[in-house]
Amino acid sequence: ALSNLVLSLGLMIYAISHLPQPPGVVQILFAVVMIGVGVSFYYSLMIMLASTSIWLGRNQGLYDFWFYITVFARYPRNIYGGSLAGDLLRLTFSYAIPILLVVAVPAEIVVGKLLQPTAISLVAVTAAVVGLIVSRRVFTLALRSYRSASS
Repeated sequence: ALSNLVLSLGLMIYAISHLPQPPGVVQILFAVVMIGVGVSFYYSLMIMLASTSIWLGRNQGLYDFWFYITVFARYPRNIYGGSLAGDLLRLTFSYAIPILLVVAVPAEIVVGKLLQPTAISLVAVTAAVVGLIVSRRVFTLALRSYRSASS
């Protein structure tokens, strides 16, 4: 995971250095905040999935679900469109499970497409906060259901 962090930071620095106009301090700070929002959202989703393993036991489906969620989040949300299925995917993964927002919004801020907080960034922040609250409740409920590893 450390290599992924170093590679992504290097790619971001390279991309920013090749922009026609470098981002301002406000854009960089806003992008850092939105990256924190994205990390919070992914953390809450991972905690919820891990907590459900108490009820489901060893379930390979949870790992597969996490894998496909991260695959969908790797691409910009603009590619999901043009057809009914693409529009449905974009809407689902932008508002129901907003993984496309927590990845796309920081990138749009850095390249200057999103210069100030908008409704999309507000949805991302709200999703992260709600996700953290819900994941804590799911985790607490799962702990109450836990009996022991040997039974």
